[in-house]
Amino acid sequence: MTTEVIVHAAEFSNEIDFIRHEVDKALIGKLDVYIKKYVKEDDKLRLELTLTRTKKGITGKLDLSFPGGAFRSQREDFEKLDDLVSHLFSHIKEQMSK
Repeated sequence: MTTEVIVHAAEFSNEIDFIRHEVDKALIGKLDVYIKKYVKEDDKLRLELTLTRTKKGITGKLDLSFPGGAFRSQREDFEKLDDLVSHLFSHIKEQMSK
């Protein structure tokens, strides 16, 4: 399995390394068991994270796609980046577990 991680976070140029670390941590820690159930060894997994700042906080959208399936999560108005990323992955995990 090959994994492509795309992060759209132009407003977070100073935090991009932290964001990538949180994505890697959540991908391995929260989703690895579920991904193995859905994705075959030869498949390509694509994860796309979009983050934007609003007046109320940080908004994020996470898209996870692979041959034969796709999952999406969106959350709004978070104050902390790590909380937002964690919640996005938690909701993807819930969807995959059903």
